Formats: sequence, C-alpha cells, structure tokens
Amino acid sequence: QCGFTGDIPKHRNAPDPDRRLRIGLLSGDLYRHPVSCFLENVLSKIDKEKLEIFAYATAVKEDDVTARLKANVPHWRQVWGRSDQQLAEDIIADGIDILVDLSGHTAHNRLPLLSRKPAPIQVSWLGFGGTTGVTAIDYILGDPLILPACDVGHFTEKPWRLPDIWMCYSPPAQEIEVRPPPALANGYITFGSFSSLTKVSDETVACWARVLEAVPNSRLILKAKQLADAGIQEHTLRRFESQGVERHRLAVKRQTPSAAEHFRAYGAIDIALDPFPYAGGTTTAESLWMGTPVLTLKGKRFVSHMGESLVHNAGLDPWIADTPQDYVEKAKAFAADLPALAVLRASLRSQLLASPVCDAARFAGNLEDAFRGMWRQWCVKM
Repeated sequence: QCGFTGDIPKHRNAPDPDRRLRIGLLSGDLYRHPVSCFLENVLSKIDKEKLEIFAYATAVKEDDVTARLKANVPHWRQVWGRSDQQLAEDIIADGIDILVDLSGHTAHNRLPLLSRKPAPIQVSWLGFGGTTGVTAIDYILGDPLILPACDVGHFTEKPWRLPDIWMCYSPPAQEIEVRPPPALANGYITFGSFSSLTKVSDETVACWARVLEAVPNSRLILKAKQLADAGIQEHTLRRFESQGVERHRLAVKRQTPSAAEHFRAYGAIDIALDPFPYAGGTTTAESLWMGTPVLTLKGKRFVSHMGESLVHNAGLDPWIADTPQDYVEKAKAFAADLPALAVLRASLRSQLLASPVCDAARFAGNLEDAFRGMWRQWCVKM
C-alpha cells in the first residue's frame, strides 16, 4: 500500500451503470513523451457524451503537445506540489469514477496517493510495463498478446484486455516522406535500432552480431540519447567487438535535435531490429510509420510482448520470431529479398493507418467499452 495505512474512503459515486462517467488521468508525462504519443489521438476521439475527462498533471513541464492535449480535456488540473491528502480530496471532490494511472513506477508517479483509493475504480495503463504492486489499483489494461493468461500471476492488478491492442499510436503532425530502402543506393542492407541502450541487453548484442554475420556487408545503426557520451560510444563498440563485429559495420549516433530529423533518420534503415527482453514501443511505432519494418521476438513478460503486439496489429506476423535463432534466420531471409522490402516500405504507412495501431476511433470505442464494463461490475457490487 506504498506506506499508507489509513482508511479507504467510502465512495459516494452514484451506482448508475449507464450514466456519463468521470475519468481521471493521472500522469507526469503530459508533454512530448512516449505516453502522450499513445494518448493524444485517443483523447480526440473519446465520446464526450459518454466520458467526461479530467487530467491531473503531476509535473510542471508543458509544451506544444500539452496544449494539444488540453484542447481535448475539459478539466485540466495542475497538481504539482499537492500532498497525497490534498490530491485525494481533489479527486473525490471532482467525483472521479475511474482513476487511470499513466505513470506506474516512473518519474513523478503518485502511487502513494493511489493507495488511498480516492476513486472507486483505479486502473494502470500505458506508462508502465508491469505490475505496480499497489493492491488498491484494480485493473491493468492490456490486450490478448501483451497480457496472456499465463502471465496473470505476475500482477496484483486484474487484467482487462482490450480486443485488439493496448495502445494507439498518434502519428507525427509533420509531413515526413517515406524514403525508398537505402540498400537500393548503398548496395548493402542497413539494420538499425533507435531504442534506449538500457534495452540493448547482452543477449540482444549477441543476436544482432549473428544477424550481421548472416548478412554479409550489412551495417547496423544505433541511435540513442546515451550515445551523446563518447565513453558510452566506445563501450558500445567494444560490446559488439567482443561478439566479432568489426567497428566499420557499426554507426553509433546521438539523438537528433528535432523531431523531424529523428523521423527522417529512419530513412537510413532497411530493417529495424527490436531489442529483447525489453522490446521497443514508441520506436517500433515510429519505425513502422516511416515504412521501416521491425523484426521482433516473442516474449515472456509484458515488456517482452510489446513489439509482438504492435507488429501483429500492424499486419506483419511474419516479422515476429519465435526464438533468437529464428530471429537471425528471418533477418537473413528478409534482407535477401530487396524487391519485397521496397514494396512493403512503400505501402507500410497506409497499412499502419488502417490497422488497430493507428485507428484512434476504434481504440477510443474499445476503451469506452472497457471503462463501462468495469463500472457496471462495480455497480453490481454496490
């Protein structure tokens, strides 16, 4: 219970199963951040007659994304500096029916507040790929792939599965053209990953080294914020050298200064490689948006299933490997068919837009149904 040992309040929310619901979003990431990438378009499609949205911003940072989020949130509360008791009173006063935690164990989280249970239903979603361990949080939102039945024992929360996918990507506002596969001009395949280096495990390095070995003359581009440090660049190069990869086959790059440059950088990659066991989320969606297919590995935990869920829902099941050996073999096969890569690259953005990954209206409807289902179960208990 995160240290709170007081009494849980008696909730006085009217137990009407069909009334308009008040939904509270609790987050420290309501600005240009991965959480907002999967929140912005959904909020624009929520049926305001069914759900009344409140946002509780637990951090002071704001930017252009914050402004766009505010346009779709009727009630915006800046709660930085509010004590747990004060914020709990605010949420109760707002009459929140379902409080959605978008932070989990990340920066600016308010898990001790959630342990006070200021809303009758509390849900973990989007910001944290695992259990919070807070028993006052009733549900965790997922989908059939990211929350399989065999993983239920890893959560204190009860899984609630959306029918397609657990999150919906908001494409960038900039008009950034998809480029042809760089191999057409380079004469060799370029693999790449823009995931945080914290996700590039030793198992991932060993697997990617085998991919480079299996595809002669291929290259690998790594781009991450950590690579702004020369020492980390050197350490990264040595990790791959220990697996037999020559330095000239690697490019290690720092983050680009603008979002537009970041998206254009995907144009230098023929095939994106998903790390494991912690798969990519935002980078996978970005890569697919830019026409760069992503090779991912089936996992055994929530964070390991993220790539699997995104790639499957994008209609790219052949790009999901069963084992590291299968991962290498698939990389080799896909790299050997450049005409097929070119065709896929040209059509992938439109394919993604038509898929559950980007269908915000469909996702918003599924989310509304989930909240309504939770609410009706609570009403039955009253």
